[in-house]
Amino acid sequence: MKKVSAILAILVLAVTSLQAQDQKSFRFGIKVAPNFGFIKPDTKELKSDGAKLGFTFGLMGDFVLGDNRNYAFSTGLFLNNVGGKTTYPASGQNLSTETRYQYIEVPITMKLMTNEIGYMTYFGQIGFGTAFNIAAKSDYDGFDSTGKIVRYTDEDILSNTALFKASLIVGGGLEYNFSGNTSAMLGITWNNGFTNILKDQKTTVDGQEKELKAKQNYLELSLGVFF
Repeated sequence: MKKVSAILAILVLAVTSLQAQDQKSFRFGIKVAPNFGFIKPDTKELKSDGAKLGFTFGLMGDFVLGDNRNYAFSTGLFLNNVGGKTTYPASGQNLSTETRYQYIEVPITMKLMTNEIGYMTYFGQIGFGTAFNIAAKSDYDGFDSTGKIVRYTDEDILSNTALFKASLIVGGGLEYNFSGNTSAMLGITWNNGFTNILKDQKTTVDGQEKELKAKQNYLELSLGVFF
């Protein structure tokens, strides 16, 4: 967490410097966003078993392109907490897992904005997400020495989690201008993962070892302020 705070502090200094140089071409803001995370299995042995509530927070920045201010390169630095629930077969039983991942996320998107209508500006957003895993915990069913199913909680699975996660980002929303450069932002975003988030995770089905693969998706409600 100290490393995350240091990275955020460095970004604050950098974007503040950029703002001082050119108020018209760069906007800086902060964002908090609750999300509903889903793990989408990529092998038939793994089944999705519901959503898990998570959240994202961090710094966002828009590099405005052109004089009409209708287009912007949008990025940021976020701490993303997301997860999901799954079930998988093992030794003739269906076992359940509830997983929590933590990522440092840097989106790379294009934002298309309308002209200001009253105090409102509407936007659409599309691009890619790049994320690096820094923590992973899981509550899961397993077998004890007698073969009985037991529940293991808060187990560290970082070594069984892929370091890098890529995704497609699609979203939209609106901004309300209070005064000058200060605007409140409300948006909704779908983050669709397309890389395997699991690493060396396997199960045995009918005497055969099967590798488990899955992708991370989430729906996010974004609340933010641009300065």
